[in-house]
Amino acid sequence: MSTRKMVINTIIAALYVALTGVFAFMSFGAIQFRVSEMLNHLVGYHKDYKYGVLAGVFIANLIFSTLGAWDLVFGFGQTLISFLILEKLFKPNDSEMKRMMMTALVFTLTMVLVAIELYIVLDLPFWFSFVTAAFGEAVVLVVSAPLMKYMNKIIGFAEKMA
Repeated sequence: MSTRKMVINTIIAALYVALTGVFAFMSFGAIQFRVSEMLNHLVGYHKDYKYGVLAGVFIANLIFSTLGAWDLVFGFGQTLISFLILEKLFKPNDSEMKRMMMTALVFTLTMVLVAIELYIVLDLPFWFSFVTAAFGEAVVLVVSAPLMKYMNKIIGFAEKMA
């Protein structure tokens, strides 16, 4: 990986951690709206953004989560699995909005892993945890899609990683 890509991914990781920290009160638990998850859309522009987001997830969960190692495994695992699925689903001619909707769908469905974590660690009802965590993920990713699209026009996410 080039120095440029490493620097960009470091910035993405720092942004993820900062957003999670600022909004920590609503970033964890069965009912969560993790604003930093909007950065998941970056992989729709270039697959190498996944490294910054993954690092951000790991560091944010390490610093802010009360579930300790469980959140490092399940939270990081959910993000990694989602990115691997998206790499297989994305096609070169997919539109920007199609990629964003695929990202929202995949990340929403893989919240099943977070629900399993909450069931195991906190003894929360599985289906309640899945529905509420998936709902929060879907809301964040759908609502942030137009913002990310607008930011792309200004920043040019794909070109930054080229």
